[in-house]
Amino acid sequence: MNTIIEKIIQFTRDNHYVDVEDKVPLFACSVGAHIFNAINKCSRCDFDPATSHGDAFTIPNCPLRHSNAPIYTPMSQIGDTRIHILMRGVKGSGKSMLINMFLNEGTGLLYTNDAFHNGMGFRTMLGPNSVTEAGMFGSVDDEGDIVGRPLAREMCGGFLGFEESSSLTDANKKDHSIDMKNQLLTSLDNGRVQKMMRNGWVNYNTRYTLWGGTQPARLEMESGLDRRFFIIDIDMSPEKEALFKKAQHKQTNMTREERLMLADDAIYIRNWFNTRMLEAILNPPTGVIFSDELGAWLDRDDIRSYESDLFRRLAIGYAMLTDEWVGGKTLTINLDESLLALLESSLMMRRSVMDTDVRLIKDSFWMQDIKKSVLLKEISSIITKGDYVSAKRWIDENLEPQHWYAEYTPKGDGRRGRKGVMCRIGPLTDPQQVKMKWGVEQ
Repeated sequence: MNTIIEKIIQFTRDNHYVDVEDKVPLFACSVGAHIFNAINKCSRCDFDPATSHGDAFTIPNCPLRHSNAPIYTPMSQIGDTRIHILMRGVKGSGKSMLINMFLNEGTGLLYTNDAFHNGMGFRTMLGPNSVTEAGMFGSVDDEGDIVGRPLAREMCGGFLGFEESSSLTDANKKDHSIDMKNQLLTSLDNGRVQKMMRNGWVNYNTRYTLWGGTQPARLEMESGLDRRFFIIDIDMSPEKEALFKKAQHKQTNMTREERLMLADDAIYIRNWFNTRMLEAILNPPTGVIFSDELGAWLDRDDIRSYESDLFRRLAIGYAMLTDEWVGGKTLTINLDESLLALLESSLMMRRSVMDTDVRLIKDSFWMQDIKKSVLLKEISSIITKGDYVSAKRWIDENLEPQHWYAEYTPKGDGRRGRKGVMCRIGPLTDPQQVKMKWGVEQ
């Protein structure tokens, strides 16, 4: 494992954090992937004062800005490698600990006091408890000029954390913020913010990385957010709560010498990331090569096509945290034991969240043939929060790949009327069902 990841894990042990050691590497790799994204995309800066033609909508002294050409261009497009993280857990499960550990003002491992003013280090911010679509992405005044300092612009090149990320998705339900979901999806995916308003355009690209937490009942993944986030499931149990109490006792009784040691460790970690950022920007790789072993892992049947890009980003972030930086040549990403363990752990955490709804549908309708229209209504009611279009997409992405699910049209029974599509949830025994599922007769 990379030394800096081990250093952060030891920092959490010395702080008596509970149940975070398997999650720390993912946050560290998110920082590494963020740096790589700057290498790849920040030569095209929308907020450069030198090219703004007097526009005040700029970010001066950004350490990520450079003039190097992109190096990672899959499908002849400039790839975005940011790793956004969403932690799911009940109240008191500790889902905010890591966000605060990295981003908290003054003490965060990434926090630099002069980041907003003098361009030193990463911009970091803990997001507000409520935010409007205009506050997040911007609006225009009567003259067509962008108003204020929207968060997506302000945090370009930085890390934005929400202890309860439902404040973003809940805003979409308000009349003044009905476009929040669409703007959030595109800004997290490729960084584009683009909307036409009565008095002009809000149009720019941003490169913020989002970390958030949410409670299980507020998790909204049906709209495409699951394609943009790494999902971390945080369990809570009486045993874990007892560990929290013991940890709190140790934390409050730390000696002055222990606190000074931890402060020194935090400064070391912060300086390491800031130094790596500058090293990578000033001496970037010339390209990226993924090993055949990593390609084989990503080609596994249990990894969905859109998920492979998420894990590829994780591998890039891991490679950016190597102990000694060597720029000026191709960045070769090999599948070592530590990266393999991280990929497997991340896949398991993702599955524990994303497959919960699949299990619910399977258990509720097992060994049944149900009209698709009825199934869509059920999924719309219990999973996609009334969104019928999202329910259709959810079936395509989550039920279609299952070997126990098939759709078929019943044979005619001589009666008039339209024959609706039926859904079979259970073992496929009827030859017609097998043919509809796999395209062959058995």
